[in-house]
Amino acid sequence: MRIIELHIEVSDLERSLAFYQQILPHAKVTRWDDGSALALVLNDGSAFGLWQKGKQGVFAGRAAEHLHFALQVSDTEFQETKTRLISLGVEIQERTWKGGQRSVYFTDPDGHQGEFITCDWNELTS
Repeated sequence: MRIIELHIEVSDLERSLAFYQQILPHAKVTRWDDGSALALVLNDGSAFGLWQKGKQGVFAGRAAEHLHFALQVSDTEFQETKTRLISLGVEIQERTWKGGQRSVYFTDPDGHQGEFITCDWNELTS
């Protein structure tokens, strides 16, 4: 089992798309026909969705208004991602976990907190 999609609420779809296209490796962008949402289809086939504030999905589902999310990256990808965030002017915070795993945190234009981490929960040592 794996997580296949995650959706967050945003105030400006195009601004958020521009932000996330620069930091999330993705294969394509899929837009809803009514223009209320889109999804970056990541290279692993999962979707990172951006929904206009107030949008309701299937069975009145809602995207997250304020969310923390983490994406696992390799050690090499970690440094590349950190460098890319800094070059884009994104303020970052770093953490090294007890087991030596590393995280870089950032906040997007709508206040969602993202994290890139070098391990998964099976390996994580607080």
